[in-house]
Amino acid sequence: MTATAPGGTLTFYRPYLPLFGAILLCLLGVGASLAVLPFLVLDELDGNRVEVGVVIAAIAVAAVVARPIAGRLGDRHGYRTVMLAGAALCGLASLGYLVAGSIPLLVAVRIVHGVGEGAVYTAGAAWLVALAPTERRGRIVGLYGIHMWAGITLGALLGTVLLRAAGGYPAVWVFAALTSAVGLALVAGRPRPAQASAAGPAGFLPRSAVAPGVALSLAGLGYAGLAAFAALHLADRGVENGIAAFNAFGVTYVGVRLFAGGLPDRLGAGRVALWSALVEAVGLLLVAVAENLWVAILGGLVIGAGLSLLFPALALLVINRTDPAHQGAALGAFTSFWDIGLVAGGPLAGLVASAAGYPAVFWVTLAAALLSAAISASPLSAPTPRSP
Repeated sequence: MTATAPGGTLTFYRPYLPLFGAILLCLLGVGASLAVLPFLVLDELDGNRVEVGVVIAAIAVAAVVARPIAGRLGDRHGYRTVMLAGAALCGLASLGYLVAGSIPLLVAVRIVHGVGEGAVYTAGAAWLVALAPTERRGRIVGLYGIHMWAGITLGALLGTVLLRAAGGYPAVWVFAALTSAVGLALVAGRPRPAQASAAGPAGFLPRSAVAPGVALSLAGLGYAGLAAFAALHLADRGVENGIAAFNAFGVTYVGVRLFAGGLPDRLGAGRVALWSALVEAVGLLLVAVAENLWVAILGGLVIGAGLSLLFPALALLVINRTDPAHQGAALGAFTSFWDIGLVAGGPLAGLVASAAGYPAVFWVTLAAALLSAAISASPLSAPTPRSP
């Protein structure tokens, strides 16, 4: 299935494009909601900052729980069915924002949105693994993640524009509902994929996902620390525009995955995961010691380069250690570890900053990245033979 002739690359990727498009479209609504909900809570619902945090976090908490369940359901009842249900829930939640006139109702809508997002991502990832040739799985999973990232990023931008220039909050929610509907249509247009039959239940937390998942959570703490405290850390040293270090992260995160996304397939998932975590640690070191903006930006670029390939490399470890009939459950559980790292990372970084200052945030997350590298290199993360 390797494409070598002119036009062959497009031919190779054509079967995956509807799934790439579906995750991007459904995540546009997620990104739009992230951008505008803080204003809705504070300005329209008379909420406070704590309630803003609860509303924003509700989708992530729901997704943590939903991903493993969606994966198990996909293994049993079909990835297409679960992805369709997830896209429908994303659209339903988008319309729910229109009538959510209180904080409790808004939290309920966010939970539905999180379940939908978790189902779309997990079922789509497992579906792609079932479609992709073994030697290109890491590449395909990495590209899928880029479309998710692009959906959130572009959604946040478009949500802000719609809020200010196109009719306020209703325009944002109608936009999110329409994009989810188009995503649902893309999935509906694809035939049901062939799947291995499950011989028995995979369990809520498949063993194959645990060690790579822990490594992913530990590495995710660095991203959370950079997002929350890079600007404050640099401002404390008299450096303005410190948010540029975080913005730089996105450049290499996307760029490395686009141009070097096949490395886990070619060099081995465990080796790439090890070196990715070590590269992240170097970037965190640069941010920790930065006395000027350029060193901090370099650190953000290096962190992005490290985390870019870490997720697909660790995901490939999970795939290689899991029976094909249970890969949805394993990928769902594995992805939840990333959400756990982000949800825990912000409060943990805040505690560290309060106790020991802003630089300590990056020293602690550097240590977490090194531990992630150690787990990636350990026998716990090595592929295990599966029964034929």
